[in-house]
Amino acid sequence: MTDTNTSNHQPKILIVEDNPNSQKLFRDAFEAAGFHVVTTGEAEGNFVEAVLNFMPDIISMDIMIGKPQWGEEGLDGFDAVELLRQDERAKNIPIIMMTNFFEESKVERAKRLGVVDYINLPSHAIQNIPQIFLTYLNNQDMYVPVHPAFQVVDKRDTEE
Repeated sequence: MTDTNTSNHQPKILIVEDNPNSQKLFRDAFEAAGFHVVTTGEAEGNFVEAVLNFMPDIISMDIMIGKPQWGEEGLDGFDAVELLRQDERAKNIPIIMMTNFFEESKVERAKRLGVVDYINLPSHAIQNIPQIFLTYLNNQDMYVPVHPAFQVVDKRDTEE
């Protein structure tokens, strides 16, 4: 993992992204928004312990880390979320998926794993994404997820 800041007064984010160019773009955008950023490109080895050592306020998770969908070995973003959810110390860290995948099956899997939101990257300018994370961190109870599948409909709003 690469730690790019040492301040204790900023929201802390772990960016799990294996593409070095995307990793840099995300790191720069989140740092510009005031985040303390740590990046990693994989969920192998001591991933959970490394997460716990940093103890982020929130995690940005790419689905395609490890690329098992393409026949390559390694854990993908869903596997990483499962590892974190199985650990009592890490299971409540909020995770937002950031991906280029639109498939409903991936969105539903993310929901089942307790992911907070699912951001389709082509639909959002990178410089605007940190604000989504800040909005969540500043008021989780009032947060309205970006992805419609994650939005909760209050039945009182639909009753006539």
